[in-house]
Amino acid sequence: MPKNTVHVFDFLEQDSTQIDGGVCALFGGERFLKQLAANAISDDGNEYSLTRLDGPTAQYSEVMDELATQSLFGGGGPKIVLIDDADSFVKQHRDRLESVVEAKHRNLLVMLVDSWAANTRLYKLIDKHGFQIRCDAPVQGRSKKPDVKRISAWLVDRAEKTHDFKLPVNGASLLIDLVDCEFGRMDQELQKLALYADKNKKVTMDQVAKVVGGWRTQTMWEAIAAACDGDAGEAVRLLDQLLKTGEHPLALFGQLSWSLRRYSTATEIVLRQVRQGKRPDLSSAVSSAGFKPWGGEVDLAQDRLKQLGRGRAAQILDWLNETDAALKRTHTSEHRGRLALEKLLIKMSSELSPA
Repeated sequence: MPKNTVHVFDFLEQDSTQIDGGVCALFGGERFLKQLAANAISDDGNEYSLTRLDGPTAQYSEVMDELATQSLFGGGGPKIVLIDDADSFVKQHRDRLESVVEAKHRNLLVMLVDSWAANTRLYKLIDKHGFQIRCDAPVQGRSKKPDVKRISAWLVDRAEKTHDFKLPVNGASLLIDLVDCEFGRMDQELQKLALYADKNKKVTMDQVAKVVGGWRTQTMWEAIAAACDGDAGEAVRLLDQLLKTGEHPLALFGQLSWSLRRYSTATEIVLRQVRQGKRPDLSSAVSSAGFKPWGGEVDLAQDRLKQLGRGRAAQILDWLNETDAALKRTHTSEHRGRLALEKLLIKMSSELSPA
């Protein structure tokens, strides 16, 4: 068991969950990830005994009594006292808990909390004498943006090890966008997708779109295809269909941006080839960007990139960033959000945008 503060992905990847006594904090906004971490700590046959307490009703004396007693069936290992929803408990007994951490008990106190400020003395003490597990989406460096690549790798691994099927990486990325990176719901969708795996235990990206997103996902893909083909009128008409069903523009933007980022990635690969003095290879570029080699998708992607032209295709990422900012700031209302999405689709069309 590593000390200090680690992300839940790193904790779950360990070969061993050997547990020492002391104090552990599972913190962050992802309830599902906290439960995974708690299960990994406590799920080791009969070697450890576990006592669960509810934070809002737990009494400090009760917690200390449990922490001070040893289970008759613990097998010599530390007893685990787990306090769920412990924010109010921590707030009420912060000073006392600091003393508990410094006492270095033989048994283990595990607290599941949402709010966990790094500038508090309790945080620093547990980081020094116990261990803490951050249970939220991993981010890119110091930014607040989710690390989609790492989350996708985790989904692929969980699909295989927990749900017994093979999820393609691009399917994992699409799943993240379709459910807005909600870990509990993503795991539910993995369970559902496992039922559609073929005899080789594989599912395709199309199955992810149909099973998770349903007809709305298919309609949005058709809108994107129409825009990339230069038919702005059809793209806006399909967008209107989705909005009339009650879909919020910000929710639709997730799938739209996922798909268009592949065109942006393919364009960047081509531009890199040019900068390196190589002959542009559009076919390999679109394959590397995640377009599947079957069903004619690679050929369609090449045709659409040619329709867009290198100049406009190179601006896709900027357009996506502008639309994302607008939807979260000046265009948060559904009416103005519609305008932001329509503007993006029209930019993709050769009818009103110069090649």
